[in-house]
Amino acid sequence: MKAGLSEKRNITPQQAVKILEQSGLKVTEKDAEIILDFLYFLGKLTVNQYFKNDKK
Repeated sequence: MKAGLSEKRNITPQQAVKILEQSGLKVTEKDAEIILDFLYFLGKLTVNQYFKNDKK
């Protein structure tokens, strides 16, 4: 689920590691990258579903 060429990401894995550490979670940069991939996927899916349902 890597970012496509047209997909802009605002949070880097390094930033995600810092944010998660503030919440008491320790993750590696690789794990943070996987988490970000999943969250961006869910965000995109949610927006697509909203607009799909909005047209009905």
